[in-house]
Amino acid sequence: MQLHGLPNDILPNIDPITIIIMIPIMDRIIYPFLRTRLHFTLKPITRITVGFLLAGLAMLYAGVLQSVIYRTPPCYASPSKCDAGKVDGGQFKPNEVHVAWQAPAYILVALSEILASITGLELAYAKAPENMKSFIMSLFLLTSAGGSALGILVAPFARDPYLHWMYLALAVAAAGTGIVFWRTFGTVQNELGKTVEDAEEYELAATEDCERDSGLASDGDERR
Repeated sequence: MQLHGLPNDILPNIDPITIIIMIPIMDRIIYPFLRTRLHFTLKPITRITVGFLLAGLAMLYAGVLQSVIYRTPPCYASPSKCDAGKVDGGQFKPNEVHVAWQAPAYILVALSEILASITGLELAYAKAPENMKSFIMSLFLLTSAGGSALGILVAPFARDPYLHWMYLALAVAAAGTGIVFWRTFGTVQNELGKTVEDAEEYELAATEDCERDSGLASDGDERR
């Protein structure tokens, strides 16, 4: 793909930048808007399911984009490996597709992480017993290692001219996992949502108690 002066490193960084920007927007604007204006609450299971579907949509977009790349000159389905694309110095001219077209895939992946991963961590904390919260959350984070292992297994299949099929297969896998997840845990939606709400209320009450105690202590110091 043509960089047009953009550094290669900027694309992977779109994911964390989007997460940093969108977390407060989702928490302070989008979720409250849905809850107060539309009277629709994105409960935990719904958020995680939508996260899986967005991950599938990101892979679907990547697969379609890769198909477009394979239909673009000069090297078509063999990017940087054809005589027509050779330039001076033994280099190859990239296929004529702007690299910025990859940005939506990274943004969709970031949104899926916000909906699925962050909500999963929230559930892991809210549902775990008091003396096992750290252990349960560490088990949840262990799934990241499983994802990395799957990435290593899939990596050998990431080769031209079959990249679009790999992306489409990942799209089906992500969407299918989301559907299975919903069918498995959708029945406990209300219970999980109530648990998370109780945890949030508990933390808010604890914060208010601490602030009140601090205020009383300050008043006492002033009286002395």
